Amino acid sequence: MFSGTDRGGATDGGFSDELARLKRQGVSVLVVGSVRPEQCRDACRRLLGCGADRTRRRILVSTAAGPHHVTHHVDETGSAALSLIAYDSQARNATTAEPGETPSVGPEPIEAESLADLGIAIERAIENFETDTTTLEPAEVRLGIDSLLPLLEEYGRQRVFKFLHLINGRTRDVDGMAHSHLPVERDARIVQTLSPLFDVIVELREQNGDYQERWTIEDGDRSSGWLSVGPG
Repeated sequence: MFSGTDRGGATDGGFSDELARLKRQGVSVLVVGSVRPEQCRDACRRLLGCGADRTRRRILVSTAAGPHHVTHHVDETGSAALSLIAYDSQARNATTAEPGETPSVGPEPIEAESLADLGIAIERAIENFETDTTTLEPAEVRLGIDSLLPLLEEYGRQRVFKFLHLINGRTRDVDGMAHSHLPVERDARIVQTLSPLFDVIVELREQNGDYQERWTIEDGDRSSGWLSVGPG
């Protein structure tokens, strides 16, 4: 998926090898782009390793108002390998389905009422995974945050920067993969502020009904090029 050429004919410049190396030692990913919720959901599923044959231990964090979509991943993961964390009031809505949807079944979410509580809940979830298994394999632990915007609006850039620095570092400690969604365009100022905290930037876009992604290593010199991922 991450080799060859993009539609413009540019090679990936060693991107595939570097991505594989990062996944072995722990990697943080920032997902950007103002796209449809279903495209964000599909990108999240891939980053969480949904459908993979290997065991994944997932920490799903919801910050969005209303019922959080992270519960769509619950039915694929046993409760022992899943931790749900709902920021602020989201825990009360975690099992509320949108019209026409069937709520997933899984562990009760942990409610975090502050940025500090959120960091503590993530730390404890990782500690529980470390306790439950003798050795965590590279990329076995997957952390996903559905949106950074509510945190930025409430706490500002400086405090969220420090928060992300800590949780990305903690995830790397167990050779895991952490990803955070920021639904703004790649050239937004906040992306420039936060991007030094991440190893990879994933841009999402839709072109004539075709969902596409472009993965770029932090130095900007290695990229997957635009890749078609379907819709849905």
